[in-house]
Amino acid sequence: MTAFILRRNLKIFVLSGLAGGTCLGIIASSHYGSGTGAITGLCTGILFGAAMYLILGFFHTRAVEKIAGAVTEKTIGTLHSRELTLDLPVEQAFDRCLSSLQRIGRCTVLEQDRGRGRIAARSSVNWKTWGDIILFDIALDRSHRTRITLSSRPSSRMTIVDYGKNLENVNAIVSFLKADQNNP
Repeated sequence: MTAFILRRNLKIFVLSGLAGGTCLGIIASSHYGSGTGAITGLCTGILFGAAMYLILGFFHTRAVEKIAGAVTEKTIGTLHSRELTLDLPVEQAFDRCLSSLQRIGRCTVLEQDRGRGRIAARSSVNWKTWGDIILFDIALDRSHRTRITLSSRPSSRMTIVDYGKNLENVNAIVSFLKADQNNP
């Protein structure tokens, strides 16, 4: 297993172990005393953290591998971004970006500023995440083509695994924009 997968899985172990161990430790302390509560919390934290390390880590890695074809340091994370250039006027590209959000289930546009070339949207809660934030920055580049910077991340910055949802979002939008750029 590569280092970046181990680092991500270690975060899963520590955070879920702390949360599970603390909760059960507090409950056990209130019933059986602080000594028993501390031991119960520690044991529960280690066991729960290990279980989450194995389960969440495995399913996230497997989902990313299915979507991306390979697990890399870039694909394993929950924040995904891409830059692409379209041979379209900025106004048309802006409209295409808005249309591309239909590829993402139940997505709401939070901001659309044509002057700044900025679109912000949020997808609804699903079984993979508590919703995602999708951002577009659209501008004319030096060669008079439209440059689009796209990013998708979970709405909660505490999210460690998203089972490839934000990678799916970016891939779906890029696919839509590239396929439609010659069809005004």
